[in-house]
Amino acid sequence: MSVHSSGRRTTSVGIPGTGAGYVHSKSGGRGRTAREAAAPAAIAQAVPKAGMFAPKHEKRFAKAVEALVKNEREKALRLFEESSVEDTSDRAVADDLFAGLLTAEAGRPEEAIPYLESVVSSETELPDELMTKYRVGGWLPLTVGHVEINVPWGSAAAALSLAGAYQTTGRVEEAIGVLQQLADTDDDPALLLALCDLYADTGAWDEIVDAAAGTKNDDDLTLQLRLFQARALREQGMNDAALEAYKDALRSKKRDPDLLNEARYRRGKLLLQLGKTSQAMKDLQTVYADDPTYEDVAELVRTDDA
Repeated sequence: MSVHSSGRRTTSVGIPGTGAGYVHSKSGGRGRTAREAAAPAAIAQAVPKAGMFAPKHEKRFAKAVEALVKNEREKALRLFEESSVEDTSDRAVADDLFAGLLTAEAGRPEEAIPYLESVVSSETELPDELMTKYRVGGWLPLTVGHVEINVPWGSAAAALSLAGAYQTTGRVEEAIGVLQQLADTDDDPALLLALCDLYADTGAWDEIVDAAAGTKNDDDLTLQLRLFQARALREQGMNDAALEAYKDALRSKKRDPDLLNEARYRRGKLLLQLGKTSQAMKDLQTVYADDPTYEDVAELVRTDDA
């Protein structure tokens, strides 16, 4: 489950290994973007049984997966926690991953952090032995700005979840550090987008300009990156460069309408600031026609009429 910046709730469900899935959206009131880690959204449908001589932690893990399939989330969390305790040699990290995700889902980010830290600091790659053996697969749905991202369960999902838990508990610098480390070794634009979102929260505009350099408007995700970049350029007083970024952001109409409205609104505000009222109103009136409740666009348009 994730929450869109407009308040729309989105649930993603899929069957691992088949590529099948769907996204269901439900409208809601406007609110602040939620970036907290979501709980597991997909799970194996037929869970193999642990063998008689399997280690205790593996037996607990298998039972936890069964409970998760049945949507018995409290039971699953307890069993994943027990699996983590029983795994004294730290042979697996999947139990820590799911214990962390489910604890975060339960609204206890402080308790989730140690589990997720264990995953991120481990040399064991995900999916690990337990995930492979018990056919556990799926993705972590996250929302950054107007973009909804499905991140496959693995090291990147753990790092994003840990960053979300850090941010929720006020440890923003640590959240940035986690994503910086991951972005240094993984060029996934989803990671870069999450990192730029944190940079924007802390006003690190020069970091955004560096991180988003060379980004092209190829899809909704990269368009959101371009919007972060344009905002950072504007904050640094590089207005011409910001206008070029907004121009690129709007060159394709085959993008999420919320993203296009954001680009038009922010470009319109910048043009107003530069005294280019006629050009600004073209953008702002387009936004107003599509959504008269968008930010303060109604007030801006009426001011021009007066």
